Amino acid sequence: MSTEQLFEKYQQRVLANADTYIASYKQVFEEVAHSVAEYKDKPVEFLYQPMFLTETDIRRFTQLTHQLYGILEKVICKYLEDENFRVHFGFDPLLEALILKDPGYEPDIPIGRFDIFYNFDSGRFQFCELNTDGSSGMIEQQELARIFKASTAIKEIEKTHTLQDFELFDSWVQIVKNKYAEFSRSNDLPQVALVDWFSGKIPSEFIEYQKAFQRAGCPTRVVDVRSLDYRDGKLYHENFRIDCVYRRLVTAEAMAHADACKPFFDAYLNGDVCVVGPFRSQIAHNKVIFALLHDVEKTPFLSEEDRDFIREHIPYTRIFDSGDPQMVMAARENKDQLVLKPMDKYASHGVRIGRDYTSEQWEGIIREEAGQDYLLQEFCIVPKLPMAFFNRENVRFIDSNYIIGLYLYDGKFQGIYTRAGTKNIIGSIVECFTVPNFVVR
Repeated sequence: MSTEQLFEKYQQRVLANADTYIASYKQVFEEVAHSVAEYKDKPVEFLYQPMFLTETDIRRFTQLTHQLYGILEKVICKYLEDENFRVHFGFDPLLEALILKDPGYEPDIPIGRFDIFYNFDSGRFQFCELNTDGSSGMIEQQELARIFKASTAIKEIEKTHTLQDFELFDSWVQIVKNKYAEFSRSNDLPQVALVDWFSGKIPSEFIEYQKAFQRAGCPTRVVDVRSLDYRDGKLYHENFRIDCVYRRLVTAEAMAHADACKPFFDAYLNGDVCVVGPFRSQIAHNKVIFALLHDVEKTPFLSEEDRDFIREHIPYTRIFDSGDPQMVMAARENKDQLVLKPMDKYASHGVRIGRDYTSEQWEGIIREEAGQDYLLQEFCIVPKLPMAFFNRENVRFIDSNYIIGLYLYDGKFQGIYTRAGTKNIIGSIVECFTVPNFVVR
């Protein structure tokens, strides 16, 4: 049975038994509200609509992530060996030094989430974003899948099919332990710190990872980078010696507060702490990578097979030059086919889709927002599926846009994070719903 057929069957079941499914939705809603599935201290917004995937989809995801990962490894290798190539990224000296520092293990991108627009009917896909710096969302997938498993939505399907979700916590802990063993050349269990820049309550995802590390025998703390101390060749939080850091601190924030992060930077640059989530990931994370991949002159080291993959699956991208009259004119005249986005922001901040604005508004965006560090990118048609929108009295099925995030752990496909909405932008700054993922066999 295809994905479209699974969605159609779910819609038929729901509409034929609306009262039963509405009652189940109410129960799931309450369970989610009291679970650790949170975003910014609030219960995650979700749809009572599983994302159905087939084994064919999983094989495609495994293959496409493998292909892109190979291309990114070539780019990182070129960056490390060729100072002239580094100029294209425009990183400041401190960040360049952090990137050039050998993290003491392989690969250079141990964790990432590659977001794609994926058409189930044709298997065609395009990459939207490469999140290799502070990748998140695992707690939402885990908790929603756990809660849904006891619901009518899943129990009805399990009468005729086998369902499988994705494990994203203990598997990651094992990889971190492996990286530390490679770094330290020992089998000792490390003392671990999950490091970020916190402005409020510690997110539930960090607490769940802390529990997972402790289950694996690793004493673990969740630590604000500002509270770190580097002394006697060791990194500390108070009197807790840190052997290994799982870095969730995004590079842009670290660079913006470089003075506050100095103890962390110094320990890393001196090789006195293992940091899983090395700064080399910024090479792939910065959105300028899309423009460089399309620039044949700057990437002669890529093969023809690589170029075919890039042309077909990575939207055409250029660095936006507001001082180039021809480029500005092209941006004005092709508004509905273009997107303007900042090179290094996340959660869709600053992304402007031409067709969402009038010509006058688009002109204002070009003039006032898209100065330095912006990209001009081909607009990707966002795929749609009919998804269930419940409230406490009724249910409607609405054609919804969706984006699929593919988690890579240690360079291998590990799981999925799906968000849906009715807008062209699918992110936390607009209407956005998490949808749990299940492989149906």
